[in-house]
Amino acid sequence: MSLLSTHQNITSEPTKLLVDWSAVLWSGITTAALSLPILFFALPGLLGIDTNNIIQYWSAMLLGAQVITVPSDFSVVLFFTAIISHLAIALVLSTVIASIFHRFGILVGITGGALVGLAYYFINIYSMTYFFNWMYFLEGPVFMLFNMLLGGMAGFFYESLEIEQWEDPKDYNSSMSLNY
Repeated sequence: MSLLSTHQNITSEPTKLLVDWSAVLWSGITTAALSLPILFFALPGLLGIDTNNIIQYWSAMLLGAQVITVPSDFSVVLFFTAIISHLAIALVLSTVIASIFHRFGILVGITGGALVGLAYYFINIYSMTYFFNWMYFLEGPVFMLFNMLLGGMAGFFYESLEIEQWEDPKDYNSSMSLNY
């Protein structure tokens, strides 16, 4: 078999890199876990608010705006609800980032993830405020950078944990053939 015919066989059968769903799950969990200290401590410090405010804001996404109180009081229920809410956000971001950038390497995963995080920020501030009007308070460069960091972390962890799996061209050909 000549080199040319081998090349034709390789390029004539379509293959594609599959999304590693285990890596998506673990990148979301890892991103959520490692960004929680930033969310609960650094972000409130940079925004000049109390940590309980952030806990209430994240809890309000699931429980409604009635959990936002002045003065803000700590609640274990709100704390765990905020963690669940943050985990759900990180899992959604990881899924979107992995679906778009799984074909590329770690640098594209980080950069693309940060750009998806930036898009997520604009979606939050300029459309989700219809449902959660208290989110306007988070508008600004600090929250924007936090969203970009969250996306970049999700892209990094997905690309780091991904085990590349290629679609088998034989499966593709057998599913595409017409059996009369």
